[in-house]
Amino acid sequence: METGEAKRLIPLIPAALIVAAPLCAQDWLTVTVTEDGFRSNFPGQPAVEAIAYETEFRLRLAGRAYTAADALGRYSTTVVDYREVGRLHGERSASCLAAKGANQQDGDTCQNDFVMEVAGAMDYAAAKFLERDGAKVTHYGTYFLDMVSGRLIQLTNPDRSRTYAAIHQHAGRLYIQEATVPPGMPEPILFLQSLAWVNEEGKAIRYRTLYTEGYAGWQFPQPMAPPHTLRDLDVSREQPPRPPR
Repeated sequence: METGEAKRLIPLIPAALIVAAPLCAQDWLTVTVTEDGFRSNFPGQPAVEAIAYETEFRLRLAGRAYTAADALGRYSTTVVDYREVGRLHGERSASCLAAKGANQQDGDTCQNDFVMEVAGAMDYAAAKFLERDGAKVTHYGTYFLDMVSGRLIQLTNPDRSRTYAAIHQHAGRLYIQEATVPPGMPEPILFLQSLAWVNEEGKAIRYRTLYTEGYAGWQFPQPMAPPHTLRDLDVSREQPPRPPR
């Protein structure tokens, strides 16, 4: 599987945590993994491997790659756990400050990049697809699945095979759904559109409004501005926020 800065480790998930149900198509199964909060179709039981995923700000996060293949293509769902990035960035920043910014007294040497790490996780994962050697990007855009916002990418590879990928964030995890099919084959819809979010009981989740990680209920325009301060840039003095209109 090709998902950028991810390194394989050892298989790590009890078989009891994966529930599979047969589909009508030959050998395809609907696989539900409550521990990683998703379900998806695969051509047979997927192999599961633990991975270490390097983020945009050089953290190494634990994840799992679920992979399968048949005569029509290769399929993978990669799940990366971002739920500890707030703590990890906080510790990194505190360590930097304790060391006086590695002897640097100003600038952003010790800034906490937690918010940007989470906000940019999908775009960073998408960039790894866009940077693939020899691949031609034929589609890149926003996307949502069960109202969970994401990115959708289509590539034509040097051997004329086609790669389709959907990237989402949900409940503190990054999901990369990827399929590659031989030249001339149709889009792998049975796989790509089967991804769904599940709770700890395996029940599917569908939101009523657009879900964006960190924002939950999305509204435009927002009825009230988020917490903020105001300042006059000519005098660089903060002022209290104006009341909403």
